[in-house]
Amino acid sequence: MSYLNINDISMNYHSKNEITEALKNINFVVNEGEFLSILGPSGCGKSTLLNIIAGLITPSSGNIFFNNLKIENSEDIFGYMFQKDHLFPWLTVYENIVLGLKIKKTLNNEAKDRVLSLINLYGLYDFKDYFPKQLSGGMKQRVALIRTLALEPKILLLDEPFSALDYQTRLKVCDEIFYIIKREKKTAIMVTHDISEAISTSSRVLMLSKRPATIKTSININFGNSDLSPLQRRDSTEFKDYFNLLWREID
Repeated sequence: MSYLNINDISMNYHSKNEITEALKNINFVVNEGEFLSILGPSGCGKSTLLNIIAGLITPSSGNIFFNNLKIENSEDIFGYMFQKDHLFPWLTVYENIVLGLKIKKTLNNEAKDRVLSLINLYGLYDFKDYFPKQLSGGMKQRVALIRTLALEPKILLLDEPFSALDYQTRLKVCDEIFYIIKREKKTAIMVTHDISEAISTSSRVLMLSKRPATIKTSININFGNSDLSPLQRRDSTEFKDYFNLLWREID
């Protein structure tokens, strides 16, 4: 079932002497429960597209629909996880996680119970009174995701969420974040420049062309064993075939 509909999105940047086309006639749908990754060459506008979906940037043309209704206020639909964790260093883990709820004035007893349940479920209960400087990079990203989940968004938007981590930590955290998203049954859209990352996490990969970006192809990702973690997917026989297919599509 179509959950999110990206309809004819174009984005142009205007300067004194010229117009630069960033995105051109982007159309795709995202189904409920899907994990979609957006790939493309560097500078093609992947993050711009994600920011448009989030409502942070107004496109030059086109519309976005959620459950067949044009989105007028995206605040309660999307949760955004950035490249960096953006945790406030003077707040504890718990205080960082509940900050959004405080701002929205929805930090009631039910919300507090849900936050504590998430913190406990994903291995951070013993660290809830720690400050960010006392956490590893991977733990900070887990806190950032739980902070996003605490607001109960319908769709998660992930902008290269592992790019600030070293390679070994990146693989471990990718597994952790994938597990959390799967367990919470969230729909997710992730921007990444890493083909292996896209294959190992996604149910579908959308490939953008170089600027002005259009959609080159959409590839469903299926593994014989649907219970494989991202790290286990990398060792599967299907992984190499998907990698070669997507590698040929990148400009």
